[in-house]
Amino acid sequence: MLVGVFVAGVLVGISGTAWASTWKPTLKTGSTAESRAQGSPGAPTSVTAACSSSTAETIKVTWGSVTKATSYAIYGATMSASGTYTSLATGVTTTTWTSGTLSAGNDWFEVAALVGSNWVGTKSAATTESTISSSGCLQP
Repeated sequence: MLVGVFVAGVLVGISGTAWASTWKPTLKTGSTAESRAQGSPGAPTSVTAACSSSTAETIKVTWGSVTKATSYAIYGATMSASGTYTSLATGVTTTTWTSGTLSAGNDWFEVAALVGSNWVGTKSAATTESTISSSGCLQP
């Protein structure tokens, strides 16, 4: 059963924006409107990070899709899997993302599902370590 909410307001003889402080939304008579809270999306699963090629200094991160996710955010750390993660990309609409050229060192990645612009899900578990050297990407 679809339930509608009817909002009524009268803007007669009011100048400027003073009406905004007295405007009151009301439910239509006889309405049985209700609201329902929706939890944030779950963490992506099956998150992996792999060299995009043996000579490239880029890493491709993949993950399983999350129900109701509209996009994803990718986070990376360079000190350890439990280190501080920084945002690398947001608004990713596929279940893969390839980094830009990375500096030599070790990298770990986490992914979070997004629903619209207000809901951020729990981050995934960290990927295994990926290492960038002067000769390219090495997978442990």
